[in-house]
Amino acid sequence: MQSEDPHAAYAGMPVGIDPYIEDPRLIQLEQQRAANRSKAAAVGIAVLVHALIGLLLAWIVLSVINEEPPELIIESTGASDLPPTITKEQFTKKISNDKPSPPSESSQVIVANIAAPVAVPMVENITDAPVIGDATNGMGFGGGGFGNGSGASTFFGTTGGGRNIVIVIDTSTSMIGNCGRDGCDAIIKEVNATVAKLPPGTRFNIICFGNDADGLSKKGLKVGAETQLAAKKFMADYFQNTAWTRTRTSKFGKSGKDNKGISYHPILPEDFESLAGTTGGSRMDLALVAAFEQKPATIFLIADGEPGTARNGKKLGQDELIKLLADEAQRAYGRGAAMPIVNAISVKDQGEQMLRAIAKQFKGKYKSIDPAKA
Repeated sequence: MQSEDPHAAYAGMPVGIDPYIEDPRLIQLEQQRAANRSKAAAVGIAVLVHALIGLLLAWIVLSVINEEPPELIIESTGASDLPPTITKEQFTKKISNDKPSPPSESSQVIVANIAAPVAVPMVENITDAPVIGDATNGMGFGGGGFGNGSGASTFFGTTGGGRNIVIVIDTSTSMIGNCGRDGCDAIIKEVNATVAKLPPGTRFNIICFGNDADGLSKKGLKVGAETQLAAKKFMADYFQNTAWTRTRTSKFGKSGKDNKGISYHPILPEDFESLAGTTGGSRMDLALVAAFEQKPATIFLIADGEPGTARNGKKLGQDELIKLLADEAQRAYGRGAAMPIVNAISVKDQGEQMLRAIAKQFKGKYKSIDPAKA
């Protein structure tokens, strides 16, 4: 028969002692279980905290990755700005000590004290060497200028550049008839406007031709208020049929001054070996050869016909004149050197064939205009 004593299993223990409470073994077991539960709770809390931190970090990283960085423009001051030596420690210190600029809506500009990875050619000497081509042939112009470093110049809508230009103008009597009074005045006005707009540092000259030619100066003049005023005075009496027609040289010869005291440089065929003994009217060939001597980068030519140049009573043909001009340009600039641009402008298509041939030979642009309507 089973005993009804609830402590029968603990026979031999003193009466009145609860084995579940008083037994040291049970107390120790309960203490271990409590400690294990505390450890499990602590581990669970730690895991939860780490998970939350991980999620927060992941959100921050994703936010930074998705944000578009500001556009950076790096400017290099060049190798010449570097100290003789620079160590890794110096570079690190330089970067760490520089305070970042406050954010702005515009692009950030970083000026580096290290040489740029792309080498920039250094230009030691700048000369007045001419350039080949023009805007119509794909030669570009930038905020820095055209060709050899100067800005663009224009004359009746044709464009050229370089530090030295010459404007060559037909002032023969036929121009008055073909252009009319308004057209002649427009030519003078355009010459003055072109000179007035020349970039600083440019040299210029004006050559007018008929049976011979006049130059504003023997060589190019540096643009400025004084030379611009001299150009206006030089141009004022052309096409006027007053004391002289065509050119001052035809009337006053080699004196170098007209009846008003205006200075000019006389240009005659005998001044050039290749043209000695030639005669005729509308001597654009003479004016161009004189212009080549000054080695301009660009020549603007306006005329209303072709030259009447003759030697020993025989008129020179177009091909002969083009070859003569090409040879004289090479002589003046040097064989193998770049030739000048010659933009050739016809008055109402007069002399078109010759003017087109000149523009083609010298990589320029041909254009026909009515000066009174241009």
